[in-house]
Amino acid sequence: MAETVERRRGARVRLEAEVAFRRPRETHYAISMHDLSQHGCSVACPERLDAGELVWVQLPSLESLPAWIRWTEKAFSGVEFDRPMHRAVYEMMAERLARAAA
Repeated sequence: MAETVERRRGARVRLEAEVAFRRPRETHYAISMHDLSQHGCSVACPERLDAGELVWVQLPSLESLPAWIRWTEKAFSGVEFDRPMHRAVYEMMAERLARAAA
């Protein structure tokens, strides 16, 4: 049986949170985020997202982050932020969202 190789640059925190999301020339709408790292997140979107597509993700109380769709499998997509979140911002946001989900 083949082993799956983990290629992420940083650890991801598993959580369930609602975030604002948009494509170019569209308005924000709410989608579900399932994990978060400094470099990206995974989301569930009602529309098909294609690898390489530019999107914006807005976590609660932060400005929108430009990001790229890296993979899509059924309704789930992996998102890579254009620039990693600052470590302190990431830690604060991960803690806040994990607490809100509990």
